[in-house]
Amino acid sequence: MQNVGFIGWRGMVGSVLMDRMVEENNFANINPVFFTTSQAGQKAPVFGGKDAGELKNAFDIEELKN
Repeated sequence: MQNVGFIGWRGMVGSVLMDRMVEENNFANINPVFFTTSQAGQKAPVFGGKDAGELKNAFDIEELKN
């Protein structure tokens, strides 16, 4: 399964995207990775029943490359 990173998922556009992806069952086919500039290390949100572990640091270029 492919890792898919999300940045800006809490904003207006990002939240609409998350809702749409849940409706379309898109999370069943990916490993979501959520990035943040202010809450790295905290529990990531669960969308579509997928546990994404911890929020990643959006300033960590190496992490973003993965």
